Amino acid sequence: MSNKGFDLSHYAGKICLAPMVRAGRTPLRLLSLDYGADLVYTEEIVDKRLITAKRIENKLLNTIDYVNDAELVLRIAPEEKGKLVLQIGTDSPERSCEVINKVVDDISSIDINMGCPKPFSILGGMGAALLSKPELAKEILESLVSISKVPVSAKIRVLNKREDTLEFAKMVQRTGVSAIGVHGRRRDERPNDKNRIDEIKEVVDYLDIPVLANGESGVIKEYKDIERFKEKTGASGVLLGRIALSNPSIFRKEGLHNMETEIINVLEKSCMYDEPFTQCKYVLSRILGSQLEFDPRAWGVEDRYYYWKKIHQERDTPNRKRKLEEEKDSDITFHDITFPMKRLRMCKSALTPKCFIRNYCFKEGWPQPTFTTWKRESDGRWEALIEVNNQKHQSRIAQMNRRMAEQVSALCAIISLGIRDELEGEWEE
Repeated sequence: MSNKGFDLSHYAGKICLAPMVRAGRTPLRLLSLDYGADLVYTEEIVDKRLITAKRIENKLLNTIDYVNDAELVLRIAPEEKGKLVLQIGTDSPERSCEVINKVVDDISSIDINMGCPKPFSILGGMGAALLSKPELAKEILESLVSISKVPVSAKIRVLNKREDTLEFAKMVQRTGVSAIGVHGRRRDERPNDKNRIDEIKEVVDYLDIPVLANGESGVIKEYKDIERFKEKTGASGVLLGRIALSNPSIFRKEGLHNMETEIINVLEKSCMYDEPFTQCKYVLSRILGSQLEFDPRAWGVEDRYYYWKKIHQERDTPNRKRKLEEEKDSDITFHDITFPMKRLRMCKSALTPKCFIRNYCFKEGWPQPTFTTWKRESDGRWEALIEVNNQKHQSRIAQMNRRMAEQVSALCAIISLGIRDELEGEWEE
């Protein structure tokens, strides 16, 4: 199969942020672009998560969000236009095509993970599992190339036999992809094992499409080392993973920033784009590395947090002013209350707020509570109003889904009725 006419220059000569689970999210991707990366890969996202996600235009952050229930699956910033490579994990030609049809207008290219050796991918038939299923890998890539309006690529590992690596890589090229990424370790090898530069070079010499070399993070310490790696392999471009996570400024030709600057810059982007705390914490812990137990704080960033919080609030000022005016003459009791969704999952013996308020109404002989829910146009979040015994209660803090909005509003009613002490568990955040 010939290439569909995609511009091979999309990948050719590019220095890229490699796909990394939990790390390749909006803040690190944008920081890498600021520092000089040519392309940035998303973390690997399983096809089903994107297929079931809802696409939302987030007007507060000026981003495109893909949200699945209460989970932010993917957030795309305007600065990533033409530079964002979506990597998916899949074992299905049909689902991979569903994904590209859904997201094609928001990404610059799509990459199929055929190299991840982690159990989750392998057991799901994805990642490096596809290296032993060349016919399925071929079908996935051919299906994507046949319908995609953006370049398609694949990322693989070297196989146990050199000839098998070359045969697999040639098959990938024949599907019509625009590039291939090659990690120089085998499926059962880990970062401490030597990167097989000579085997990457063999793939480069064997193919006619751009090859992106990967796997040298343990050796690369500064920008000029990237060029050395590129020269040794003869690769068209380079994928940087672990080194870009511990030192995002590796993409700067001018040199690395110190650790404190790296931390402050990551936090700045995290505040700008409302990155979930746990994801931000993971990236910071990788930057801190061995310093984590001695140096757990990032200094002087509180002002940046409140700065971006104020900016987000100002962007929503029309809505906030409208709400305040409505609240003055309203018969609703408002609260600034929320709690994380994990509290529901941890709630094994205690009742949830919604179950508790229903039981309370039954005990008091009141009608069962009623809920009114709606989705905000500004950011796709949900709000809910609960009516209990002719009294209305609502939280000003919107939630990621309808279920959470109703639970939080139920907690508001419990507090208003003065019966919070009767509800077991720590709920409020």
